[in-house]
Amino acid sequence: MKRTWLPLFGLLGLVAGCPEPIPPAAAVLEGTWSVTPEDPGDFAGFTYEAVFDANGRLVELSADGPDGAMATLDIDDSETVLEGSDVTITVTRPAGASVFEGTLTEDENTMTGSLTQEIDLENLDILLPGGSVTLVRNAPEQ
Repeated sequence: MKRTWLPLFGLLGLVAGCPEPIPPAAAVLEGTWSVTPEDPGDFAGFTYEAVFDANGRLVELSADGPDGAMATLDIDDSETVLEGSDVTITVTRPAGASVFEGTLTEDENTMTGSLTQEIDLENLDILLPGGSVTLVRNAPEQ
């Protein structure tokens, strides 16, 4: 008699016991972060926010100006790589790629680093300046 039940049970055990997919390391960045450029230049008084999706990909940048100016940039082309505490975020725009290279703190609530070039938000003459930048995780809304 041929024993076909053993592979069947093995297959059922494999299907039933499949673990949940492991999210990428960058998933720890999910949420909204306040962005502060060290040298805001002409954009002193502006507040910036960055939104990361569940995979840690940057999907939105927004800016609010002291005079009521606002801009939001939906980002379709970005890549986030997190290796240990080293973070690299690449945003590809028509004017070229802007790359943030920085470090994530041990508590995973602050990133400090450098942005290679400014990011133009929706051609509204509002820029996130390049240079030294700090990102701080916003507390989740209750």
